Amino acid sequence: MTKIIGISDVAVIVRAVGVTGLLDELIDRLRSSLASFDAELLETHDRTGFHYDKPGLGLVEWMPAMDVGRRVSVKTVGYHPANPAQRNSPSVLATTSLYDTTDGRLLLVCEATVLTALRTGAASAIATDVLAAPEASVLGVVGCGAQAVTQIHALSRVRPIERVVAFDTSAAVAESLPSRLDRLELDPVDVQLVGPDDLGRLMSEADVLCTATTVDPGAGPVVPESEHRPWLHINAVGADFPGKREIPLTYLDDALVCPDVPAQCLVEGEAQQLRAEDLGPDLAVLVRNEGEYRRYRELLTVFDSTGWALEDLVAAELLSDHADRLGVGTEVDLQPTTDDPYDPYRALDGVEVGPRKRDPR
Repeated sequence: MTKIIGISDVAVIVRAVGVTGLLDELIDRLRSSLASFDAELLETHDRTGFHYDKPGLGLVEWMPAMDVGRRVSVKTVGYHPANPAQRNSPSVLATTSLYDTTDGRLLLVCEATVLTALRTGAASAIATDVLAAPEASVLGVVGCGAQAVTQIHALSRVRPIERVVAFDTSAAVAESLPSRLDRLELDPVDVQLVGPDDLGRLMSEADVLCTATTVDPGAGPVVPESEHRPWLHINAVGADFPGKREIPLTYLDDALVCPDVPAQCLVEGEAQQLRAEDLGPDLAVLVRNEGEYRRYRELLTVFDSTGWALEDLVAAELLSDHADRLGVGTEVDLQPTTDDPYDPYRALDGVEVGPRKRDPR
């Protein structure tokens, strides 16, 4: 049987454990997976898929990972930046499938749009916990869309965030951010919205900066070259497409730049602006050697977050574990079980598969 976990099932799980509880578990599981990561035991491939501009700019990609000897995950994700304004739909829509490597059977298909936002926030939280100043309390946010919510939520789990200074090119999206944050189980946070003329102020006041925009390819960067705190840590989340960039090259040249997946970041992350030899440790190395990299907490650092299939495997398995525990999800006989594996029609029990006589008329 294959288990289907839809968005209503995710809602049941969240009601049972709390969205903060689920996020905390995801941060802990992902940190543990990164600390023990071994490419020979957990194999991931760079994502690939279709990029297109008809009928509009978008992509559909797949992101595979294999826990060797156990299971494979494949997340399929669509990114269509016009969705919120034109279709009242998230710009990112995703599902994740889990397969048993013993026989190839499809074990699970689950909603992954919410999971993608959560795991992206969790990855930023882990990088922030290693690299940001311990008492960082002011978070700058450029891009107030869906990802801003989980970024703020996740970073508040690892740093004492007291104030958020936020900007979006859409005033309506920016103005709705405080009400979206009010739904979370956060300590009181002062959310201050600024206009484009105040981006310099945002940069100068932030201890941690998160950029999560839908900037068009070739239209960046989205933050100005301006004075900033010496210890600024940046989570660059929005660059996920060739030609997209959010951070000025001058910042990257001065910073320790930590990619999640180096090869992928060089193609579609902030690292497009750099050479491979300019990059610092990837996320797994950063976590495994946390003590060594804490010395960068007083310097400019950037986490180049393009999304890693490992994160999707961890998130899907966490959701699956809760679904099993709570009896959530729908079991479907999606694939055949038969007493004669050599007969492809055997599983069609009770269905006439022989030729029908032609009507002589």
